[in-house]
Amino acid sequence: MTMNSTGPISLGGTTAGVSIEIENGGNGTTQISLNDSAVRTLAGVPSGAIAMPTNFYGKANQFTYTISSNQTNLCMRAGAVSAGWNGTSKLAVNINSGVIISSNSTGTPAMNIQGSFPGGVTVTNNGTIVGMGGAGGNGGYFCCGGGYGPGSGGSGGTALKVSSAVTFNNVGTIAGGGGGGGGGGYTFVAEVGGSGGGGGRSSNAANSSGGSGGAGGRSCGNGCSGGSGTYSSAGGGGNSVHYSNGIGGNGGNGGGWGASGAGGGASGQQGCCGFCPGGGVGGAGGGSGGKATCGAGTYITWTGTGTRYGSIS
Repeated sequence: MTMNSTGPISLGGTTAGVSIEIENGGNGTTQISLNDSAVRTLAGVPSGAIAMPTNFYGKANQFTYTISSNQTNLCMRAGAVSAGWNGTSKLAVNINSGVIISSNSTGTPAMNIQGSFPGGVTVTNNGTIVGMGGAGGNGGYFCCGGGYGPGSGGSGGTALKVSSAVTFNNVGTIAGGGGGGGGGGYTFVAEVGGSGGGGGRSSNAANSSGGSGGAGGRSCGNGCSGGSGTYSSAGGGGNSVHYSNGIGGNGGNGGGWGASGAGGGASGQQGCCGFCPGGGVGGAGGGSGGKATCGAGTYITWTGTGTRYGSIS
């Protein structure tokens, strides 16, 4: 809240915009004086006479928390307290341009807004808040006369989780991690393993791993590994492997920020008529893209939406 710009101003009372004690986080009934340090801070008069009511017009009891360097797994409230916020005054959070707030685990959001904010909280994001990408699925493999199915791609992580009311101005980017690509299928023919899926496009804190290639029954039939997902791009799925007349399934490509990974390819055999789908198994599905936000529908009031990749929930 901000003090009124005209009219009466009082030390106490329960009327927001009029009561100095309310502006300073009190309940309006505690006795205070013009010489209290919090009152002088609000007035902007560290010493000497305070002019009532003019020194308080338009003033706000607000702490500004500026995030100017990259952060990993940021709990916003804890960061503000560490920066000097008293835990009760209005909190204004500014994320500078070029700053990346990211996660090193798909199970942990890049930024978490939770806990008590008695004076209210606003966030202006000029940087990038991004979740970790999902891992690529392993390729299917053939071993000891038996086959083992390919792995599905992992889901991307959430960028921003919110469980406290916040006014949010997104000028930059909020992006869920990309889903991992699915592993490719293996073939009975010539015992060829499937290739691994690529990792989803990830955060700045950690790359998402590509899936490993599946082993074939013969050393020449091993599948290829998928590429890792990085902050810059999703990982590519491993290429299909041909051995004798068998073809292992290719790994699916990882998804971009907030997007699902592609499914792995089916295996088959190479005959005189070209590719035939028989003689093997299909690839696994890709992982789902990570959420841009979790809790936004209940707790966020948007004043600017900016660029967002992934679902808003």
